[in-house]
Amino acid sequence: MSLIYQFQTKSAYFVLLILTPFLFYSQSDPESQSSKIIALKYMEAYGDWDFDTMKTFYAENIHFEDPTGSEAFNQKFDFNGIEEVYNFFKGVFKNGFENEKPPYVDFRIEKVFESGSFVIINSTFECQLPNSWFKESSLERILISIPFLTILQIENGKIISHADYGGYDNYMKQIQVQITNNKE
Repeated sequence: MSLIYQFQTKSAYFVLLILTPFLFYSQSDPESQSSKIIALKYMEAYGDWDFDTMKTFYAENIHFEDPTGSEAFNQKFDFNGIEEVYNFFKGVFKNGFENEKPPYVDFRIEKVFESGSFVIINSTFECQLPNSWFKESSLERILISIPFLTILQIENGKIISHADYGGYDNYMKQIQVQITNNKE
């Protein structure tokens, strides 16, 4: 074998090795790729507490639920239709902050995967809570950081189902520690 042939063969293997991930990615289901993009843009709006933008992603028959929130707070977290879901989110911090938006809120997305029409987002939800929920008046900040799982079902480019599951046991512990420490 000539030295030139060996070099060309090794170069071809190297190029193939480098391009393989791109070839497989480009051949994946385009609808799946767009669902993931939709989900990430939606989560960006969710993290910005931008419910007007979130609303643009909803199908008419959107269903939202958070069974862990329902259990933790002993109230309904199950809503149907664009306006009901939108109004729920708009009202979460009503009268808690100026413009009903926390000064700090973030979803730190750690993992995203897809299965059929579902996009599953594993994240950490971080937020400053209204002090008025826990004290008459206080200048201290109540911060939480909890594991959070969001499952979106997307059909025809619209979200038909949004389910959240939060680590509210951690949420309650974090609040209790901060309230107790702030009383001292």
